Amino acid sequence: MYLSGAEVRDKFVAYFRDRRGHLHLPSSSLIPDNPTLLLTSAGMVQFVPIFLGQAPPTEPPRAVTVQKCARAGGKDSDIENVGRTARHHSFFEMLGNFSFGDYFKAEVIPWAWEFVTKDLGFAPERLSVTIFRGDDEVPADEEAFEIWNKKVGLSAERIFRMSRKDNFWGPPGPTGPCGPCSEIYYDRGEKFACSSDPAVCGIGKCECDRYLEFWNLVFMELFKDEHGKFSPLARKNVDTGLGLDRVALIAQDADNSFETDLLKPILEEVARIAAKSYKGSSKANTQEERDTDTYLKIITDHARCVTFLVADGIRMSNVGRGYVLRFITRRAARFGRLLGITEPFIYKLVPKVVEVYSSYYKELLTQKDLVAKIIIDEEERFAKTIDRGMTLLEEKLAADANEVEGAAAFNLYATYGFPIELTREIARERGKTVDMDGFNKAKKEHETVSAGNKFNVNIASDDHLAKISKDNGGTKFTGHAQTEGEGSVVAILKDGQLVDHLEEGDEAELVLDTTPFYAESGGQLGDTGRLISDDSKVAVLDTKKHEKLHLHKIRVLAGALAPGSKLRALVDAERRHAVMLHHSTAHVFHSAIRELFGKQVVQAGSQVGPHTMRFDFTLDKQPSPGELARIESMMNEWVRSNAPVETQEMPIEEAKRTGAIAMFGEKYGDIVRVVRMGDFSLEFCGGTHVQTTGQIGLTKIISEGSIASGVRRIEAVSGPTAWQYISQHLGFLEDAAGRLKTRPSDLVGQIERLQEQLKQKEKLTQTLEEKLALARVPELLKGATQIKDFELVAAELKDTSADGLKAIAEEIRKRNPKVVVVLASASGADKVSLTVGVSDDLVKRGINAGAIAKEAAGIVGGSGGGRPQIAQAGGKEPAKINEALSHVKKSLTSAA
Repeated sequence: MYLSGAEVRDKFVAYFRDRRGHLHLPSSSLIPDNPTLLLTSAGMVQFVPIFLGQAPPTEPPRAVTVQKCARAGGKDSDIENVGRTARHHSFFEMLGNFSFGDYFKAEVIPWAWEFVTKDLGFAPERLSVTIFRGDDEVPADEEAFEIWNKKVGLSAERIFRMSRKDNFWGPPGPTGPCGPCSEIYYDRGEKFACSSDPAVCGIGKCECDRYLEFWNLVFMELFKDEHGKFSPLARKNVDTGLGLDRVALIAQDADNSFETDLLKPILEEVARIAAKSYKGSSKANTQEERDTDTYLKIITDHARCVTFLVADGIRMSNVGRGYVLRFITRRAARFGRLLGITEPFIYKLVPKVVEVYSSYYKELLTQKDLVAKIIIDEEERFAKTIDRGMTLLEEKLAADANEVEGAAAFNLYATYGFPIELTREIARERGKTVDMDGFNKAKKEHETVSAGNKFNVNIASDDHLAKISKDNGGTKFTGHAQTEGEGSVVAILKDGQLVDHLEEGDEAELVLDTTPFYAESGGQLGDTGRLISDDSKVAVLDTKKHEKLHLHKIRVLAGALAPGSKLRALVDAERRHAVMLHHSTAHVFHSAIRELFGKQVVQAGSQVGPHTMRFDFTLDKQPSPGELARIESMMNEWVRSNAPVETQEMPIEEAKRTGAIAMFGEKYGDIVRVVRMGDFSLEFCGGTHVQTTGQIGLTKIISEGSIASGVRRIEAVSGPTAWQYISQHLGFLEDAAGRLKTRPSDLVGQIERLQEQLKQKEKLTQTLEEKLALARVPELLKGATQIKDFELVAAELKDTSADGLKAIAEEIRKRNPKVVVVLASASGADKVSLTVGVSDDLVKRGINAGAIAKEAAGIVGGSGGGRPQIAQAGGKEPAKINEALSHVKKSLTSAA
């Protein structure tokens, strides 16, 4: 039976929620809570703490979700297969049901069969399954075989036994829970077979699109210990993942997933913009038609992916998730170029993606305009460099070598914005490789690699911390009410390993059972201070958080430490107070920007420390000085009101009903802390705060700027730090006024007068420069090159400004009715000025100064253009000026 994508979603949730008693939970963000993950790439990600025993199960201990997923970076990425197979995507929806020590194989296997054959209506004779065949370490999954064969009634011939590589999950780290899995396949028929020979085409034998795996049932029943031994888990779990795109493909009898109702509307919009026709696999007869279909599908997939990534708060950057987003966007732009689309276009697809998906993902509606703005900004940025970058890459690929040099690949990355993955893909299309060792060496020499610059997706846990948490529970935090307290050492980690002793001079991480030290989270930096006892003295350098544990980064100053040691914990109260002022300032600022710019403005990050408050927020324009002044005035007015600051703990659902603002991407438990400031601020927050807003003191905004497309950053200081800042800057003002021999109140007027005087002198200098430049015109005309019936004046003029070049070009145009002038001048080691002039007679014959300037600028690493008669451009590579001039001469000669 035909089922739409929405109908499949609804049926899946209804089956497990209404008929099998599952708790229906919403999709988590594509930005995972787990800091070791780049993107949410599977339905089980939000449940990793439960599976690892670090968090309690849901109630009831069975759940169903429709999860947004992305696999576009790292080793698990399917990016190279997107658009080239019937089933691979960079973004997809994973429908999953989960059991946390509740039901197991005997229940979930028959349920899966019932849902597939009854609710989805898939023909049983077209279904096959795989199970784990066992190896030297883990026995075969005979239990699954018996259930499929005896309870479900599937013949043994349709139950395929597979290796650990294919049908075994985990563990997520060197140790941890793991187990066999069972996959369900659908036979799409001989039409999609890679061979008519069953020995070649079959489950486990090929990767063609005939046998489509669409549901994976994972049975976590084993634990792998540090010795590599497997033992049964006391509490067995189930994790399943059913791909919505694949089910829709089957249910709609489509040739590929791009022809389902989930993607076809987007594909048709891409084809309309490109003015191309999508043929489909059955009608694409020529290689050109097949290539066009592939490019259309790649862009369709990528448009969906980047829309969801941006809507979930990811922004373009050169590290981490932002790098993945940039790579996908630029990859789509490159394939658009192959279809003949030279203008920004991906942003035009956002409304169509929203149209298809917003009925289920409501956040797309509120984010639509911002998403489009961020994407078009990136497209315009890449458009400035893609053509020149492609020219350079083509030159490298045309060479005899089978490998593109690493330094050249890095130049494409750093100068022209080509993600290295894109360079490698284009090289691979030509049968060549890229020297990655050379690339990494060049990159390392060029920059200090960010600690956040990691691309691999890796579901992992710190086994030692997991064991500490499991054996002792979380750290009890007392720091909201006090800055001193008693605590016992629960565990010591040094260089990632558990140790039982520390001596003077050692540095390590300490876990206490109880602590007043705030662990860094929610943007607030961790506390520092001291731990003391009768025979030891310890400096606390920082405090971090891992799940529910507080990790004190320490240095032993005197004595020794061991698990069980009793310590007196003393937080640096002065530093904590300064941090507290700035954290409360962040809440006040958040309310002020939402009051001025609207509730669509959301927090995109923050850091509050003892010296400053830094706050990132979404806004698609630069606030004016007047708007910043209004925000600052509003903040200080609320501070002066001395409004009470109240905190309350409550269940998260109750907190949501109060209208409290939650930080996007922040991880919250079942019980949350809500902070209220007067009648103007209400937020989820686990941090430390003042008791009344008046305690914040004076607040001063000290900087504002853009950190990414659609994201602004503000810095502010409060309390004593604000007074120090103002006092210091008043000193600067007095000093500047003294140097200009005026009063501070007259300083602006004095500067304006000096600027006007400087302007007049610059005009006089420019006039003299132009006169000197014009004196060179006869010499340049004398050295002109004859090309058919017109002349070319092409020269590099040292120490000549851009205005001087233009004056000379204009004068030569006046004196010669049939001339092309191309003049260049270098300024310093990295600046080139270009001017091109074409006489009116030659303009009428189609010779265009703007086109020549653009072409020449590309060679010297720049851009520019102008009118057909006169045009100017710039560049960054003076060493290539002669190459550019020679290229113009060659082009004009061949075209004449």
